[in-house]
Amino acid sequence: MFAGGLVLATTLLSFAVWLQWNERLGWPGESYQEDDDQEYLTIRFRSRRRIHWIIGLCGVLILVATLAGPDSTRVWIGSWSIVMIALSTVVLLAMLDALRTHRHHRHKLPEIRSRLLGDDHGQDPTGDPKN
Repeated sequence: MFAGGLVLATTLLSFAVWLQWNERLGWPGESYQEDDDQEYLTIRFRSRRRIHWIIGLCGVLILVATLAGPDSTRVWIGSWSIVMIALSTVVLLAMLDALRTHRHHRHKLPEIRSRLLGDDHGQDPTGDPKN
């Protein structure tokens, strides 16, 4: 149980650092140049940073619970209870992030469609209907 707790704590801490590192550098295949995109990226970065901190906190709490052991009942149960609540919160925040990303892409879809299709559907590349 001790070794498992160490592995889990190390994994969560490493995962939180890796996620934050990739968020800072940008994910492969992402290219956002417009002002609307920059606003979305700022909001997304803050939201995901919060998630990464919570995941890192879970790693620290698992490490505390592992080092305290089941003999320190209050610390062990308290740490694991907080980890359970925190990871449930991460799932909810991730769902909100997915919804935000979906809304952003849905908002950008007409612009992308008009840029790619242009004159094929009676619109010029700016998205205005032709008369």
